[in-house]
Amino acid sequence: MKEEQNQTNPITSAGRAGLREGEISELTIIAPLKEGGADRLREKLKKSASRQAETMARIATVHDMRFVIFDNDTRLLFATAYDGDWDSYIDDFGTEIPDLLNNMFNEVVDFPGIESAEAKDYIAKYQVTASGWYSAYPDATVKDIWRGQRMMKSWNDLLDASQS
Repeated sequence: MKEEQNQTNPITSAGRAGLREGEISELTIIAPLKEGGADRLREKLKKSASRQAETMARIATVHDMRFVIFDNDTRLLFATAYDGDWDSYIDDFGTEIPDLLNNMFNEVVDFPGIESAEAKDYIAKYQVTASGWYSAYPDATVKDIWRGQRMMKSWNDLLDASQS
């Protein structure tokens, strides 16, 4: 079945960098951390965990996001899957959650800030296009998934009410 999907949704470029399949794109960044940045970033991630869903809903295109600190706390791997193209996604970070993004990436060496004219070039400098990537639902955007969940909840509520 996946082969059939790939024939209708070939994996292509997401724009400046990264891969795209159907509506979904991937972005992977590997960047150097500042001295002590790993511990500070872990603390920031821990503090922001309870607000993640609310914060990411402001963008409404984020399927998932991962921060991985590795190489003895010297580098960060940031990976995400999102709806749409590269430029729009980076623009969304700058307009919808600039404070959060700047707070997290402030621990990366020489990050200019998401509002900076150099931000996209900086991101592209450290971006690595995935060698392989799989999307289970390449034609389902985040908004499509949310709509489907609301519909399923309404349907289940209706079924529950009819059985009362």
